[in-house]
Amino acid sequence: MAIHLKNYQKKGVNSLLSCEVSLFPLEVVNSDAIINQSLESLKSTGIKHEIGNQSTYLYSESPEQIWNGLQTIYREAAKAGTEFSMVINLSNNT
Repeated sequence: MAIHLKNYQKKGVNSLLSCEVSLFPLEVVNSDAIINQSLESLKSTGIKHEIGNQSTYLYSESPEQIWNGLQTIYREAAKAGTEFSMVINLSNNT
């Protein structure tokens, strides 16, 4: 995916990217703990973000920073050892 992102940047598109991500741990009792730990880990990335009731919004001019934020959420959720679903909506039109 990094190749596609670099091609995207070379085309001169320098707008702010926004990404809405929702994490849904499946068949667990402690879903809130998994979600909260994943969101807490996002702070270490330095990416601008807003936490909503159902989704978290990431903002950056750098596609790599958006992907880093998503990977951080994914890795932290995976540590719980359970199945989960992440719903991601990425836009370059904010």
